[in-house]
Amino acid sequence: MVRKGVSTVLALLIVLCFSSFAFAAHLPRLDGKPAAFKAGDSQGYFIWQDKEGLHVRTTTLGKSHVFSGVIRTDGVFEDTFGKTNGQDDYFHVNGDRNKITFQFTTTGGTSGIDMHFKDGTYLTFSLSMDGDEINPNDIFIGEDGWHPESYKFTIRHGREFDRHDDGGPIVIIGGPWIDWGPGPGPGPHRHGW
Repeated sequence: MVRKGVSTVLALLIVLCFSSFAFAAHLPRLDGKPAAFKAGDSQGYFIWQDKEGLHVRTTTLGKSHVFSGVIRTDGVFEDTFGKTNGQDDYFHVNGDRNKITFQFTTTGGTSGIDMHFKDGTYLTFSLSMDGDEINPNDIFIGEDGWHPESYKFTIRHGREFDRHDDGGPIVIIGGPWIDWGPGPGPGPHRHGW
């Protein structure tokens, strides 16, 4: 009787371990440029990380669109570099270096921001296109190009929360969370513009 109980518990633990491993293996990843990102041949926001830092790009299918948004962290942004095309385009890092606001007019090419951040546990995005909340299907994250459930989302690593403090959805990412310190310095030579 005791052996049967121990065997049952052991079997349940094995199933639990394998199901946890399978779940972790299928977590969305921030690593790698989205495969769908092709300047002028795709449209939307493209977000990824690599050894150079965190990248946010916009591109369109040739028609002019205005992309705007806010990126926040509980850490600090460093070594922030942007490529803007329009006369009214901008990106701004606040004095506390924990919030970036931006606006890019993109017509077939690319616009975007490259950055490092450190000491942070999350990144919160609120993204728009042409003054409206962008369809989440037009947001591509990581090499697999996964989509968040809303235009407003938080990427967090290593913590299992369902909602951010502001009520927005949390995405738990797999893979390494890169805590970038200052890089070799901003410039198009490093960011592949």
